[in-house]
Formats: sequence, structure tokens, C-alpha cells
Amino acid sequence: MALNVGSRLYVLDDNDKYFMFQLKNREFSVDIDVSELQCGMNGALYFVEMDEDGGKGLGNNEAGAKYGTGYCDAQCPHDIKFISGEANVIDWKPNP
Repeated sequence: MALNVGSRLYVLDDNDKYFMFQLKNREFSVDIDVSELQCGMNGALYFVEMDEDGGKGLGNNEAGAKYGTGYCDAQCPHDIKFISGEANVIDWKPNP
């Protein structure tokens, strides 16, 4: 049995800012070996829009990009732990 730990990869430009990919009207391709993924695991690669500084200074967020803050996508309410520096714990149920 595998547990989902909500893994994500953030690419930093320097110690305090995310690298901002400029992909408009450009192609991005990558080869990924998914032969070792267990059944039901998500092996997707995708981009989401984020503030370059990780939302540092918004709400109670004093951490910023250096600590992986500022991320949010369609899974945000169920998977991300902090939004603008506040714990996202309403109706939070951890994986078994």
C-alpha cells in the first residue's frame, strides 16, 4: 500500500523567488519513465500560475517561495497545507 504525501517540485530562481517559465506560444516537452509507478499513482507534469515570491507578505505568509508557499490549483482545498500563511485545516482528513 502506498500513501499520498502530496509531493510537488518547485523550481527556484534564487533563494527567495520561483523560476518563472515563459512558455506563451512555445513548446515544453519532457520524457518521463512511468514504468515504476504503482497502480493509481498520478505521474503528471503540469504548470500552475504562482506569485514569483510565493505570496510572501500576503495574509500571514512570512515564508515565501523558499519554503514552497503560494501554490494553489484545483486540488488546493484538499491537498495544500497553507493558504496565505494560514493553515488549511477545515474538513481536513489525512490519508489512512
